[in-house]
Amino acid sequence: MKTVLITGVGRRLGFFLAHQFVGLGYRVIGQYRSERAELAELRDLGVTLVQADFSQRTQLLGFVEQLLQLCDSLDVLIHNASLFVSDEPNHSPAEQAEFFDAMYAVHMLAPKLINETMHSALCNARGCVVMMTDIYAQQPHAKFRSYCASKAGLANMLKAYASHWAPEVRVNGIEPGPMLFLDEHDQQHRERVLAQTPLAKEGGIAPVWQTIELLINNEFLTGCSIKVDGGRSLTQW
Repeated sequence: MKTVLITGVGRRLGFFLAHQFVGLGYRVIGQYRSERAELAELRDLGVTLVQADFSQRTQLLGFVEQLLQLCDSLDVLIHNASLFVSDEPNHSPAEQAEFFDAMYAVHMLAPKLINETMHSALCNARGCVVMMTDIYAQQPHAKFRSYCASKAGLANMLKAYASHWAPEVRVNGIEPGPMLFLDEHDQQHRERVLAQTPLAKEGGIAPVWQTIELLINNEFLTGCSIKVDGGRSLTQW
């Protein structure tokens, strides 16, 4: 049985991916930050769930230590955990430092530590890694400065690992665009985003899943990052 490790399975994309991989017969290991009612559904499907808040150093280190006991062969690793929060202009320097540390921990430190911990397991399966970055990594949004900077770091890390781990392990990425609007996005915001998107629609999760399947199955891809954004990265915002 093949094994996949997905971070951030508690909601939205990660939750959907866990379902998809279970349907393909994978053993699924999923990380989540905090308990949610939806997680009971994943447990019923046989998903191995591990709680860890990656912004907390002790919890992150405990998580990677636990990984060594969960699998010795890993076919797919998906770095999906994310913290999408805007910078607050009135924060004190101490608050800004704490905020940036959290962004760095979730988007860069956690993927690095998980990669290093799972390297042997990935080699054993000649597996692949998929990093969920963001179109903002290339065209940063002024309100989300720390988020964009940390995602840009993840995009660079992708290339470094792709080069370092070839040919045993392939490493690729996906840059999502307007995939699923959040509940707090009002109609005005949604209309503005869609007006900036050449395909003029909300993409949904299915296109991201189709791209993940491509990255898993095409064994001649490594070091690439695919925009799944309806063309939004062609515009300025």
